[in-house]
Amino acid sequence: MPVEFQLKQRLAGFAAAAANEGQQVRVISRELVSPNDALHLLDRLDQMQSILFGSIPGLPPPSLIDHMLVVIRRDLSATAYVNELHNVRAEIQVNRGIIAGEPVYAKDIANISSVDLGVEIGEDCAVVLVRSFGWRRSLFFDFGPLHASKGRNYQLSEVLAQQALMLIGMPSGRGLIEGAPATLERMTEGLVRLRCLLGETNTDEARYQELIEEHPWMLGGTYSEVRRHPRLDDRWIPDFIVTRCHDQCHDLVELKQPFLALFRGKGSLNSSFNDAWNQAEGYLNFALRERDYLRSEKQIFIENPRCILLAGHGLTEVQRRRIRDKEALSVSVAVITYDELLKTAEHMHTLVAGAGNRRFK
Repeated sequence: MPVEFQLKQRLAGFAAAAANEGQQVRVISRELVSPNDALHLLDRLDQMQSILFGSIPGLPPPSLIDHMLVVIRRDLSATAYVNELHNVRAEIQVNRGIIAGEPVYAKDIANISSVDLGVEIGEDCAVVLVRSFGWRRSLFFDFGPLHASKGRNYQLSEVLAQQALMLIGMPSGRGLIEGAPATLERMTEGLVRLRCLLGETNTDEARYQELIEEHPWMLGGTYSEVRRHPRLDDRWIPDFIVTRCHDQCHDLVELKQPFLALFRGKGSLNSSFNDAWNQAEGYLNFALRERDYLRSEKQIFIENPRCILLAGHGLTEVQRRRIRDKEALSVSVAVITYDELLKTAEHMHTLVAGAGNRRFK
């Protein structure tokens, strides 16, 4: 039976970074955590146990929980459905002919467009959902409706479909933004932010990291997910691990602020560029050397990886050619300047806008 309970505090989300008193900090109020991001998933579930799940009366041990839905209303009354979702329905696209009443297997699914949990969830209600498929688990949460005047501003059924695709191991290719598919409006906001940061000559590296984390489509639509500051070990911590759409393996991204000088007065590459380049090669060397460890302990899958070095702005053609010569000596490191990042983002935005303001897929 569903369990009714009462929360004592209004949840907002999780801080995206450390901050001192009086400083501003971005709060992640909505997120969809992939089964492939096992360490992050475990951390989030532990945090949920402390702030939410521990308040559910009679909650069974985690090993006995196949799925769990928590719906939180604005008066902080809540309902938990623990292994109680028996009427879940999904709208799917199949890759073969299906007869009414015939069993449908995961291998028959080409796409999932929507998922209905069989439970009424108000637009002004927060939602937390843990679902499993075999040994795989995924977490989705959204505390935003507890604070937003207009409630939820996206289709919950589509995000739950994205979660279902993750669970059966199919790439959704939608470019996650705190768990929700990126709309044209959201893409426009990201593009404007990038232009503003560059126009203001902003040198705060963290601002660009936040932008890429929220808008991985700016890298060209090649990647379906990003993990910020994944720890390969205590020494090697790249800015991002990115998941390739086509094979679910991982590449690395190291980001430098756009206005870092990369050349000496006479036009040769300076120590700042060489240090960044050596750092990128160091990540790759460690990843290749420890690929078995990364696969088994970190769920990071290294197959023909490359490291993207995001650096440079307003370079001359001669300077760009000098960097291309450097790239030719190490095909696993690719340099993308912020001018090129902006052009790619503008191109992706134009493609989606031309598709009629549909959701980015």
